[in-house]
Formats: sequence, structure tokens, C-alpha cells
Amino acid sequence: MRSEEIIALPGARLDPRALGDGSLEVRVSGIQAKSSVGGMRKVYRGRDVEVSFDLDICIHVGECLRGDPNVFKLRRRPWALPDEGSPDVVAEVVERCPSGVLLYTRLDGGRQEEPRGTTTVTPMRNGPLIVTDVIEVRREDGTVETLPRATLCQCGQSEHKPFCDNQHIAIGFKAPGVPFKIHLSPVRPRVDAPMSKSEDPRGVN
Repeated sequence: MRSEEIIALPGARLDPRALGDGSLEVRVSGIQAKSSVGGMRKVYRGRDVEVSFDLDICIHVGECLRGDPNVFKLRRRPWALPDEGSPDVVAEVVERCPSGVLLYTRLDGGRQEEPRGTTTVTPMRNGPLIVTDVIEVRREDGTVETLPRATLCQCGQSEHKPFCDNQHIAIGFKAPGVPFKIHLSPVRPRVDAPMSKSEDPRGVN
């Protein structure tokens, strides 16, 4: 079954009536299935790999859109179609996402993303803390999620703590750290102007 035909709960299906100007490419079809990651994420399930997405923690680096534009396409619904790429490439692209907004589960017996054994915290210059390994995050509502990657607030001004929400850009935050190359993409037309979550079409249900 093709990936656009299975969109696991809690959603990622778009009502065509919500499109307005018709600027999105829509593939609305198929059935819903149980999510393997609970209610915090949208899940896109293909034959061989499942990709989950949490817009709330996205910092709009755009590695997904650059990494495989066939699988990840901003103005298409569903925006993520895992079967449009090979499972190995999908996994590689997802692991480039520093914030943990994207996760994957191999359904074909392939290698899963595994902890590296040592939790590493790397400050990004003038930006968030990049954390890798096993990160257990307890949210305000009591829900707990374990992530292999996360970008945590360093400037102190995030409205979505402990996660970064790009407020460091708005306040002109300065701090030493490792340079992090951010490429321009549809969600980052300028390095200092990431798309806001309210503008992001992936937030439309």
C-alpha cells in the first residue's frame, strides 16, 4: 500500500476545503491506522518506513526539504510520503534533523536509530543547545517523550521551553558556540528569517 494511503492517527490529513487559494498539492486518500508514537505527533506510514513529525519543536532548519524533496515537500498534503524514497535515504535525512521534530521507525527490518551511548550537549553559536543521545522530555501537560535529538533553548526567551523556538533570532541573542551551517530552504528564505509555526502549512489539519 502506498504511503499516501495510510496516515496514522493522530492525523496529517487535510480537509480540501481548508486550502483556500489552492496553493497546496493535495493527496487526500486512504485509511487511518494506529500511531506507534502516541498523540503528540503526526505519523506518515509507508511500506518500509514510518516517519513522525512534531511541528511544535521544529526550528525550521529545512534539512528534510533539502535532503529528499520527493519524500518531503512543503506544499503537498501529505507533505511527507516515505514511499517516494528508499528507506535508507529517508532514515539518513531524518537523522540530519537536529531538533528531533522528525523521527523514523523502520518497518522492513532495517537499522533503527540507536542511542550513541553518551549524551552530548553542543551549544550552537548564538543559538540553541543541540543535544543528542537519549533525551527524555517531560512536557507541561505531564506527557513524556524520549527523543534521540533535540534543540533546547539557550537564550532563556523561548515560549516553548525546554525547546528552542527561534526567539534567539528575534532578540539578537549572542553566545559562543559551534558554527552551524543553515542552508536556505522554503522554510528558511533567509538565515535570520525562519518561517513561523503559524505560517507553516504543515500545521494545517
